[in-house]
Amino acid sequence: MKNLDFRGCLRELYFEKIARKQSYRILNGSFQSNKAIRLKKKSGLMRNRIVMKMKIIFTFFPMFFCLCSGYSQNDYPEPPKTPNRLFYIQHSDNHNTYVYDANIKGGSIDASQPIDEYRMVYTKNGIKKPLTGMQRKFAYGMILLESEPDLFKFRLASRKRFFFYLNYDPSEGARIYVTVNKQKMYLDKMFVQLKNGIFGINVKAKYVLLYGEDYNSGKPVIEKFVVK
Repeated sequence: MKNLDFRGCLRELYFEKIARKQSYRILNGSFQSNKAIRLKKKSGLMRNRIVMKMKIIFTFFPMFFCLCSGYSQNDYPEPPKTPNRLFYIQHSDNHNTYVYDANIKGGSIDASQPIDEYRMVYTKNGIKKPLTGMQRKFAYGMILLESEPDLFKFRLASRKRFFFYLNYDPSEGARIYVTVNKQKMYLDKMFVQLKNGIFGINVKAKYVLLYGEDYNSGKPVIEKFVVK
């Protein structure tokens, strides 16, 4: 009986040892599995964060690019410079440009026609043409309001309450200045952002960008005028 009991005890110890090894393996495998799951979850969270950041970047970058390009007009042609250039106007519909030069005769501005107005038609290889009757009367023509020796007040045909002042100094030449957003500035160019009208035709201005120099300091300035 004692031998049988001893062998039985050995058998029980053997099977208990095996059971412990199997339990350890099971527990260890479970631990590794849980660790792998945690790593996988962490990797998934990091990947999701990266994807979200990329979505944000690629969502806002086009908006930022559009805003910047809307203020730059880098791809627009510059009309040939003339000695009496005042300013020019471009718009978002095409590259055609409306140019305004001072009309100087005998060392002073010609009071009968102070400004020479014309257009550069870049849709037809940049040829120079006079304004059409419609353009002169309703849009880009300069209407003389007041005049003094070497000082003239104008408005565009399309804007009744926005004024341009042309002055002339023999040493500095002729220049146009305006006041927009309480900023008095010498004007070099204007860019008109058009908006769609009836049947998708661009007939109305959304806003105007004015480029030039501060009247007093001479520093470059850009002002935005929202058309209401």
